[in-house]
Amino acid sequence: MNKLARRLLSAALAGVLMAGMCMTASAFTFPQAFWPLQQELADVRNSNDPDQYISIAEKMYEVFSPYELCREVCENMQFVAKDASWACEIKGDIDGAIMWAERQYTYSKWLTDNGIYDYTNSLLRLNLTRMDYLQAAKNVTVYAQSNNTPSPYKVGPRTGSWFGSAVDGTKANSNYTLAYINTGDSNSLSYWLNYWNNNCEGFEEVLNGGVVELAWNITDQSTNGVRNFLNSDSYIQETLQTIGSEMKDATVLLRVGAEMNNWSDSDPEVFKQAFQKVAAAARSYSNIQMVFSPNDISNLAYTVDQYYPGDEYVDWVGMSTYHSTNFMGFYGEASYSMSYEKAYDDSFYGMGVYDHDPITTIKPIVELARAHNKPVMISECGFSYIDYSTGVDMTAYAADQLNFFYSYVNMVYPEVKAVFYFDVARREGNYDYALAASPTLNSTYDAAIKANGTYLYNRDDTVTGWETLDKTSLSGSENTLCLATFASLPGNHSTTVKYYVDGNLAHTATKAPYYYDMPLTPGTHTVRVEAEGGQFKQSSQTYTVQVGGGTTPEVPVDPKPAETAEALPSTHTLKVNGAAQAPTVYNINGYNYFKIRDLAAALNGTSKQFEVGYDGASKSVTATTGTAYTAAGGELAGAASSKQTATVSKDIIIVNGEKMEDVSVYNIDGYNYFQLRDLGKVLGFDVEWSAEEQSMIINTEG
Repeated sequence: MNKLARRLLSAALAGVLMAGMCMTASAFTFPQAFWPLQQELADVRNSNDPDQYISIAEKMYEVFSPYELCREVCENMQFVAKDASWACEIKGDIDGAIMWAERQYTYSKWLTDNGIYDYTNSLLRLNLTRMDYLQAAKNVTVYAQSNNTPSPYKVGPRTGSWFGSAVDGTKANSNYTLAYINTGDSNSLSYWLNYWNNNCEGFEEVLNGGVVELAWNITDQSTNGVRNFLNSDSYIQETLQTIGSEMKDATVLLRVGAEMNNWSDSDPEVFKQAFQKVAAAARSYSNIQMVFSPNDISNLAYTVDQYYPGDEYVDWVGMSTYHSTNFMGFYGEASYSMSYEKAYDDSFYGMGVYDHDPITTIKPIVELARAHNKPVMISECGFSYIDYSTGVDMTAYAADQLNFFYSYVNMVYPEVKAVFYFDVARREGNYDYALAASPTLNSTYDAAIKANGTYLYNRDDTVTGWETLDKTSLSGSENTLCLATFASLPGNHSTTVKYYVDGNLAHTATKAPYYYDMPLTPGTHTVRVEAEGGQFKQSSQTYTVQVGGGTTPEVPVDPKPAETAEALPSTHTLKVNGAAQAPTVYNINGYNYFKIRDLAAALNGTSKQFEVGYDGASKSVTATTGTAYTAAGGELAGAASSKQTATVSKDIIIVNGEKMEDVSVYNIDGYNYFQLRDLGKVLGFDVEWSAEEQSMIINTEG
């Protein structure tokens, strides 16, 4: 999947417009209404009045809409659409900005496809990157810290993300570290291992079962440099043998030829040959995992996927991502004005009004990893607190960006399973990223990692992850739910996020990631977020949160329920191993209650089957797990039909001869009804909740 495909705009509109594309066979006659509008657009371009420009652009679009796409239509409308999109963004109209950008894409692509102009560079690398930022601004998303799903990848941590920094930095630890070796170095890897052992705190420990990202840099960053490396058989073998022997107890993430897509001279085919050669040889060593690691922004000559060596050679997709623009545009200070013409260039480089969001900047690399089902590593990242060329103090900007990045990177992209910071006390060009040099950055780094909750301080830790709120299921046993909102509004401004629960303002947050500990009470609740900053105001979708009716809905809040309660026919359904069932279910105080015989009939023949009986003398319901159920008649008779009064049952439940405590049972019309989670707990099956289907799900086959 190439960069164009990853960044394609809305297929719906583009498909409709592209369907009418044609080359006109005869000279195009401009409609009479075009000429005065053309002059009005020329006059208003310098007026800095976005409303007036959009109004004229809409009239121009209406004039050309009846015509099939042709040279005259596309030549005129691509520039109209480009400026109209920018005008909408100036006004804070994200939907309008996206709509006009889609139109511009259609016109520019038609001109390119028909050989009239070559806008490939613009389509691939400049115009469409802006769409990522616009879509991020539109899609305000709420996340919940409730997911504990194991990682789907063969490599990396089972839950959460590793995090570390450079071996000689102040944040180096004994679990994860980043170290560098360079081609052409007169010192061998053995020399450097000895040096790091003697001079870098914690390195000896990290070799004993820890994780080392070993960055094998090609010193001559050119095609010729890669060729020389490719031909260095003995050097390659010696280095790999050292990793396999002297680093055998560590997991080595071997990053070869990093940032190759950002070199001025870099042939993708030569790079792939070199990477494949190293990877093939590295497969002899079980402790080596290969990392393909481009820069987040490419040299204009190539796209990232042109360098991808192939799934059989790559274990991780990594990236370098550095941020140091401090709201400077492609040419000087950026501004939201009709006269500013470098917005598309700025979006490609993550500058100007688009320097606010380091998460969206890396999206194309994450999407490449998704396409190849590989975990993502932030191989290097840094946030500069100073610009030495100007003397500008960028501490506030750097702290905001660092906090934004570490808070969101593995929340928005759960594929991110490792993050390494370039905490090196040396000046890199005009910028410095070392945490020790800035107490503000240092404390921000520590606080963001701790608050996120999914970074692994120790290799054997297990942590809870983040998921979008629509996927979150709650049992009712939790007191609060930690929420965070991803709100990415372009421009240099602060953002305020407001949480509305059941239509009422519940919390206001002014600092990313806009955390909110939402109190939980049984029942169904709605959650919606509004994000506002500068000229932008965007709303999230409205989420429905079921407390006590989700994955584990049957945990009682009060272990001593009232003697009588109202029992309402439940609107929720039940599925067992994908098949719909027809139990009689009542909702009592926000929880679903089932007949045990309905559950026994539904689970009969599965690995969770059980027999049911009743002992009148002891007033006990009996269950024997692993035994086929004997039907008594009347099971799975369908939904309850009317409201009933439920009375706390005096009966007890005995499972495999043992009395079960704390099982909530109500009697309705002479039948015992049990909370579903209680039955699952004592009988050994799990219950999941599908908010989309409003269904309780039991899966005995997974």
